[in-house]
Amino acid sequence: MALRRRGRLALGAAGAVLLIASAITVRLVLTWDPRGPDVKDPRACPGSNVSLSEVTGHFGLVIPPDATDVRFSSDLHPFFGEYSLRLSFRTTASGLRLFLDRSGLSTSSTEDDADTDPAPLDGPSCGFGSASFHDPRYYAGERPAEGGPTQRQAAVDRSDAAQPRVVVSAMDL
Repeated sequence: MALRRRGRLALGAAGAVLLIASAITVRLVLTWDPRGPDVKDPRACPGSNVSLSEVTGHFGLVIPPDATDVRFSSDLHPFFGEYSLRLSFRTTASGLRLFLDRSGLSTSSTEDDADTDPAPLDGPSCGFGSASFHDPRYYAGERPAEGGPTQRQAAVDRSDAAQPRVVVSAMDL
């Protein structure tokens, strides 16, 4: 009888240990964030885990040297290796031409015939977007990349001819 009682106690203790270990494991799995740490760049939106140079290189985007007011949100998916980027900056007319030429984005279209998202960067965490654009022009293009094709879109607001504003959205397909 005492042996049977010890067996039940041992079985109960083992069950309790297993239950606690399972609860800890579930908690760790549910709270584990496999993405890399936030990049330490004051231009980055919270949660960006890829440097600006790495992600623009991946998408073949060349930010002009005279770009100002640069803001970006970047992500590299930890399991699939897919990149995404949202980028906003101001530049000069010659900087805009340099950006469009070197990035290989196609000819522009107006909002009426564009199938691009006119506000790819709206959101509370970054506080910028293209919703306030006046007569935006849209540019788009795909580019082959190491992991497969990418899609790139840009909206350009030329209402201030001296400093056009560019908003870019890019992602792996």
